[in-house]
Amino acid sequence: MHPVDDRTVFMRIVDRQGFSAAGRELRMTTAVVSSRIAKLEERLGVRLLNRTTRMAVPTEEGRIYYDHCQKVMAEVHEFEQHLAEMKRRPAGALRISVPISLGRAHIAPLISKFMGENPDIQARLQATDRVINLLDEDVDVAIRKGVLPASGDIVRTLAPDLRVTCASPAYFKKHGIPEVPDDLKKHNCLLLRYPGSRRYSWQFRDSGGAVSNLAVTGQMDSNSSDVLVDWALAGEGVIMKSVWDISDHLKSGRLVTVLKDFWPDDLSLQVLMPPRPQQPAKTRAFVDFLVKQFVDHPVSELTDPAALPTASK
Repeated sequence: MHPVDDRTVFMRIVDRQGFSAAGRELRMTTAVVSSRIAKLEERLGVRLLNRTTRMAVPTEEGRIYYDHCQKVMAEVHEFEQHLAEMKRRPAGALRISVPISLGRAHIAPLISKFMGENPDIQARLQATDRVINLLDEDVDVAIRKGVLPASGDIVRTLAPDLRVTCASPAYFKKHGIPEVPDDLKKHNCLLLRYPGSRRYSWQFRDSGGAVSNLAVTGQMDSNSSDVLVDWALAGEGVIMKSVWDISDHLKSGRLVTVLKDFWPDDLSLQVLMPPRPQQPAKTRAFVDFLVKQFVDHPVSELTDPAALPTASK
């Protein structure tokens, strides 16, 4: 099939008042132009052109069809320009997925600032601690912590991260301080549970640097990470959390840490994008904005274990 559609052929004939002139401009033979118009007229069931040896003049129906084609082509051109402009400037709905605590404490406030700089974007924020498939759930950007499952997603690093084992000073005063990870089996570990969750095991390094999972248990669990933090603050048990989720409580000393020598030290906050040949302008703009905002972020200082409060006997 020729890449030029029949409406364009018809309009060019009317504009140039002849088959030969239209054919030369469209790089078609006169026979091909004539055949295309004959098929168009057959499909529409009307005669569009009166032909003479030298000219082609639209019939009444042809004039009406020509005016309609002009409107359609103008609308198509306007829409194509709009799409091209959307590629160049950030615009449209931006669907963002974030963990609950991190999203509320750090990402949601930044979205307000980003929107002020990009008024043509509409933010759609999904706060969830469960693992999602970006393509299945039509998500443009996801911010995640820790070790990510294998996928084809495009990943950029935002900032360093550190998952710490901690509780309130009152809890450790009452129940003792674990010296090695296995000691946690004697403690009330507060667990995050939801469909597909693996948070019933916590990761620790051994003396050789290898990371392994330790199965932990407790009397209380929840599908809300914020509830676990509230329980820990109330002295109910031990949690393992990212410093990004509990930075204020660590700085104030309301939560203190244990087992520093065993924490994995190669974690980071990461931005995920669906695997696409080219990310939309809205996605690129938001990710670049986030990376800039997290440079030298104050919470990053807490990823140094030496900066964290430690439980004392």
